[in-house]
Order: sequence, then structure tokens, then C-alpha cells
Amino acid sequence: MTQTTNDRLKTLVHISIGLSLLSFMTSAATAYVVFAIVLAEPAEVDGVSEDVVDRFTMDDEEEDYRDELRNFFDRMVDLLDREARKQGVNPADVIPTQEEIDQAVETRTIHSDESQAVLQKLREGFEYFDLTWPIAVPRK
Repeated sequence: MTQTTNDRLKTLVHISIGLSLLSFMTSAATAYVVFAIVLAEPAEVDGVSEDVVDRFTMDDEEEDYRDELRNFFDRMVDLLDREARKQGVNPADVIPTQEEIDQAVETRTIHSDESQAVLQKLREGFEYFDLTWPIAVPRK
């Protein structure tokens, strides 16, 4: 029983195609597993805390600007407080109350009436002491 040359060539082509398909499927499965592992593990970067990463991965509708507003108001109040004490003025005369700031922060926007009232009082304090109003104001 001898096979003809054509039959042998057909058999070799079929084996070659089968091995190629098997190799492709193995590579695809390996790539899938590697990507699944890589994507499942959160990246860790030295010096970057998890809350910083979370802040940049939130959806716009989920963003909360309270921290940004609070930090801005606190910086301005600190500047005015130091200047008032330096010049012998009662700080309570030139800075908004904590309650006013809390109400403004809870609005989550610099454009609310509450935030505008706090900003107005802060501006008046800066003008009183002839301080330069900061350029950086919260964006929302």
C-alpha cells in the first residue's frame, strides 16, 4: 500500500493547517489570560495615593467639589486671619463664619448664592488689608 505523492502532500497540508490553527488558538488563549490578569490588578505607583486616583476616575456627574471649595475657602480665611492678627484686627470682623462657609461648601458650586456671599466677604477682607486677590478660584 503506497500512497501517491499527491496524497502525501494533501496530508502534510492538512497537518500543517491543523498545527497552525492550534498554535493560533493557544496564543489567543494566552493573550486573553495575560490581559485578564493585567486588567484585574490595580496599578500601584509610588507617591500616588488611592484617593488621588479615585478623584481622576470619577464620572463628571459623580464629582464632588466640596473638598475643592473647602480648601479654597480655608486658604483664603487663613491668609486673612494671619493678616488680621498681624495688624491687630479682630479676625471675626473680616472673615466669614464657619457656618457660612459650611453652607457654601454644601452647595458644591462656587456660583451659589451662599458661595458668592462668602466670596464677597473674603474679597472685602482682602481689599481692607490691600492684599492681592488670588487668581485660582474653584472651577465649578
